[in-house]
Amino acid sequence: MKIILLISFLSILLLSSCNKEENDPNSFQFQAEVLDSNPDCGVFSIKFTFELDKVKMIVGSTTLDGIYIAKNLPAELQQPGIKIKLDVRKIQDSELGACKAMGPSYPWIYVTKAIKE
Repeated sequence: MKIILLISFLSILLLSSCNKEENDPNSFQFQAEVLDSNPDCGVFSIKFTFELDKVKMIVGSTTLDGIYIAKNLPAELQQPGIKIKLDVRKIQDSELGACKAMGPSYPWIYVTKAIKE
């Protein structure tokens, strides 16, 4: 009987210590501003406004101004100047688009989810 109570207590303790924010589908890691469509690649760029160190850890590269080419940015968010909340991951080589190499070169990121701020 004591073992069952102990296991129950530890289970409740473990479940209550989980971070609710991690499981919340409405929580996002980053904030950014949508820039214009990148003339070199034809894909919208975004500028991260906070947590640039976290972006660098995920993506593996950084820019001084926090601008990245945003693959998979939802169409309804492709409006220059709007503020968004988003989650990203490192882009896979097979997901990279073709660029003309005639404009500014920015690293790519893959947007996993995003909403208007």
